[in-house]
Amino acid sequence: MSAPCKQLQTEEQAVPQDSQSAEHTYNNLVSLWTSGVRDFHSLLATYLTANSIFVAAIGFLLARQPTTPVFTIVVMILCILGVLITLQMALVLARFDAQNALWEWQLRGIERTSQWGRRKLFVDLYRFRNQKEILRDEASIPSEFKPNWLLRQHRQWWARRAVSFPVYFGIIYVAFFIWGVTQLVM
Repeated sequence: MSAPCKQLQTEEQAVPQDSQSAEHTYNNLVSLWTSGVRDFHSLLATYLTANSIFVAAIGFLLARQPTTPVFTIVVMILCILGVLITLQMALVLARFDAQNALWEWQLRGIERTSQWGRRKLFVDLYRFRNQKEILRDEASIPSEFKPNWLLRQHRQWWARRAVSFPVYFGIIYVAFFIWGVTQLVM
């Protein structure tokens, strides 16, 4: 067994499973989760900007009249590069989405233990967001927090942007590429 694996096993055995250890792990996971969510949104914005620039460049080239074979080939090259960026976008965003879901799952696991005495933020978030349950807290005004229609639509449409945006841009690039092929053949 390699030295890092032996060290990891030793550290896992040395860590006591008390409330202070759970608190430390919880705080680390919250930091990882929040930075992962931030990085996901930052990457999404960056990829949307890059794809928008590519689509705008293709549109600018297509607006040139008359279209020449050279510009048609440039459009086709931009489409190929756009498809590659879109594939990269799908892979990276899916990775971050899965990673953030894992950390959130682990946080809910810590909150469900009998030793956990603090508020169960991630359990409540899961119940509210995924199970559409009403959250109740008598200390809050109003005492009930209900999931609304917008939350359901957000989870169905916008929350799947790691899949939907690459599909949208992929369709645009493929359509422009097919247009370029037909221009060169005709």
